[in-house]
Amino acid sequence: MRYFLLFVIINLFYSISVTQTKAIIGMKIEEVQKLYPQAQPSTYENTITLSFKDTLYNLPGEWGYRFKNNALEWIHFDKYIDEIEKLNFDKCLKTTEMLITDYTKSFGKPDTTIIGDTTFIDPYKKHHWGYDVIEARWNNYKGMKVKVEFTFMGGKGEYHFLVNINYFDKNYPYFD
Repeated sequence: MRYFLLFVIINLFYSISVTQTKAIIGMKIEEVQKLYPQAQPSTYENTITLSFKDTLYNLPGEWGYRFKNNALEWIHFDKYIDEIEKLNFDKCLKTTEMLITDYTKSFGKPDTTIIGDTTFIDPYKKHHWGYDVIEARWNNYKGMKVKVEFTFMGGKGEYHFLVNINYFDKNYPYFD
């Protein structure tokens, strides 16, 4: 029993520690590479993105760190799920709620919290165009805007669950 509790505590600490990025907008690529040596670079036009796979509360996804002119300008975590079922909806909702709780402990109370529809509506039984589920925003954490959200995306018969975390410079104009 003691080993089980120790295992749970270690995993909980690990989950909390990786949910909040150590990188800060404006860092140089070399600084971020030191923090995340497992990150793999890719280039598109005049940007470089470092990315690596990670699991947040049993939800596997990918972190991305995008640089322009050798300065970090965007940090994001994305997980898309295409299997539209209540179990996956509940998993995304629970993960997002846990992330918001963790970020609130670290960043303070969100500046904005938006609770949409937190119930699963099967689009194959009751047609809809997707909906916002839950979102929290911090407008100035260490000079960054931070948003954690879960969205049920839909349209033209195609649906996805999206859990997303975004960090931008606090002056970034298109955060909404």
